[in-house]
Amino acid sequence: MDIFGEQLIRREVSGADWAKRIALTVGGLALSSVSMYFALATGLSILLFLAVGILFGLVWILTGMNYEYEYILTNDDFDFDKITGKRKRNRLITIKFNTVEEFGVYDGSQGANVNATVVATDNTGTGIYYIIAKHKTHGMTMVLFTPNERMIGLILQALPRKVKAETKVKIEEKPQSSEE
Repeated sequence: MDIFGEQLIRREVSGADWAKRIALTVGGLALSSVSMYFALATGLSILLFLAVGILFGLVWILTGMNYEYEYILTNDDFDFDKITGKRKRNRLITIKFNTVEEFGVYDGSQGANVNATVVATDNTGTGIYYIIAKHKTHGMTMVLFTPNERMIGLILQALPRKVKAETKVKIEEKPQSSEE
């Protein structure tokens, strides 16, 4: 039986992210304004192009601060991608399910013996799960992510029997409605 599932998670913007965005905006607008002032005062049109370039760069940087994570489960492969500004996709890691050693709800105590950690969460701090697996280049790797119920169900189907027996993660069955 083939298993396939996708999930797109948008990373929530933190207070520190907002502070960076505000500082960049104020600095970029001030630099652009100064450049436009000197362009009008001196008549140098190159400064006007510089001001427009600064504004374009500011928009490019600000939109590049938006992150999304995509989880793609295909049979034995679990891919984690990072999408930056809806324009650039990077593969963070691919986990093979036959190398998974642990799966469960993350509470901070897991991962004491891992060599690498990949974080692909929505940045809210709730609903975080972890997978620990042997990776071919990173060694023991822990991936932190925030799956929905459907993705958790697919993961439970794909896990090796040994790990599935040890995990405490269960999907609650929703009662069937009498209206069909």
